Amino acid sequence: MRVAIILSQIRERFGHFQFTAVAVSCGTCREALVGMNAPAIFDAPMADVSRLFIDRGLTADISPDCLYHAPCHDSLDGEGPALLKRLGQPATIVPHCCGEAGTLALSRPDISAAMRARKKDAFKAAMEETTGKTLVLTNCPACISGLGRNQGMGLKIRHLAVELARAVDGDQWLKKSRAWQERAKVVSF
Repeated sequence: MRVAIILSQIRERFGHFQFTAVAVSCGTCREALVGMNAPAIFDAPMADVSRLFIDRGLTADISPDCLYHAPCHDSLDGEGPALLKRLGQPATIVPHCCGEAGTLALSRPDISAAMRARKKDAFKAAMEETTGKTLVLTNCPACISGLGRNQGMGLKIRHLAVELARAVDGDQWLKKSRAWQERAKVVSF
């Protein structure tokens, strides 16, 4: 309830703006914001941040050696591979849940471990089929943690939005982002 009130205050404060989207980088967050009526508050649809930028013309050269993990709570509604294909980079989808799933790893480590083992086997098979692709993209922050448990296999795990930022700004993307953030004004509610 408190967050919905804050969202309403933000909308009121910036009432002179027309919002085009409520952007998220996480499917679980999207579900929560929809439950709080964020689209109605801002009179704008929910949109995954990566899709939002690509739909608005962002082009980027994504590494050709990428695999894709579709999260269970998917802010791209299963369209991650299609989005990558629009960038000219067909992605190899690696099936199965990563085993992180919110608090699953804490509440049921036995089930989570079994899911991670199945995912690890799927990675091995995908790497064999694709001659060793090692970059794994996903659009879920929690999945990055779950998938990160497979880094011993030589995998690099990245959020799709981070990979887009890297493609646009190179290895200095984080430094450039922080410099931009330092120039921003902070508005408190």
